[in-house]
Amino acid sequence: MKRDLRALFRGKGRRRLIGSAMALAVLGAGCYGFQLQYPAAKTGRACGGMLPVGSVLDLAGKSRLSLLGLGFDVSSSPFDVSGDVTEPAGLATRCEVDGIEIAIETTAGAHSAYADFQGDEKRPAVPLNAGWQGFMVTDDLEATASVLLSCENWSAREGSGILVTARSPYDTEVTESTRLKLAQVATGTARRAADKTGCATRPGDTDRLTAPESTARTVSADAATGTCQGMTSVRTVRETAAAKAPVEECLLVGGLRLFAEYGPFSDASDAVVDGKYGGHDARSGVARSTAWTSAACQGALGTGYFHASPVEGSDRTFTSDPLTQEERKDLEHFAERSAARHGCGAPEAISPS
Repeated sequence: MKRDLRALFRGKGRRRLIGSAMALAVLGAGCYGFQLQYPAAKTGRACGGMLPVGSVLDLAGKSRLSLLGLGFDVSSSPFDVSGDVTEPAGLATRCEVDGIEIAIETTAGAHSAYADFQGDEKRPAVPLNAGWQGFMVTDDLEATASVLLSCENWSAREGSGILVTARSPYDTEVTESTRLKLAQVATGTARRAADKTGCATRPGDTDRLTAPESTARTVSADAATGTCQGMTSVRTVRETAAAKAPVEECLLVGGLRLFAEYGPFSDASDAVVDGKYGGHDARSGVARSTAWTSAACQGALGTGYFHASPVEGSDRTFTSDPLTQEERKDLEHFAERSAARHGCGAPEAISPS
């Protein structure tokens, strides 16, 4: 028997063993390389490994067991935020996974937090629930979800917090199931990003998360219980639920459109170059088409910016048709209630321009 074993390591036997080992190594490497092309593996590498793989695959219509990666396109790219912010390693980054677009960045210095839906009365921002500081905007073919996390151990120069924006694949029917999966992608990404970057935060409850539809209810002003509660300048309002979302709105039908915006949604607009408060230098005031006030908030919420403008289709200007006393009180009341929900200081009294 010993001779037989020694014979295996001589001449042709040795060469056969070496050849077999090399073949197995090549086969193993090939299998490993093939596995790297599975949808789950591709997703796991996207956005610096901060995506919740199962939730993203669910939204993309794939399983963790899917073996067909052909046509499952994934791309990632880092980008810089404001020059005043030294963001943690790995931020900021954006990626696209089979048509799902995701951006992860710090809240201070965030790039265009509003994406492409700012100012659209037909698609109100509806708050997420279960303790998440976020909201969703939808139409028939696309949905966008945004989540904001305050990082208690980050200063403003370190980014203050984490902002995640996730968009469903375009031209996909936005059903209740799609909305829930998108909310799970956004919140799951925020949680994983916080873990990876060392952000000390208090995320919401994943198990109680629901799928809000981007709709608002129209009621008489005295029956309002959400964002329009307490309005008196009009008879009818259109409102969404009142929650700790970084964007809230209330429509005074036939009158004004009221907005509350926090953190990157108040100070990262295209107009920020003109001033800190939604593009204004003063903490409150009235301009041609906008009346506003503001409040100081904690952490990633930064500045609370509360403003009113004429409803879409109106040619009203506040220079020729000033705010009435009731309208001014409505804006101030809207701002006070929203600021209190978010734990901010009292808003400034609105001063004339």
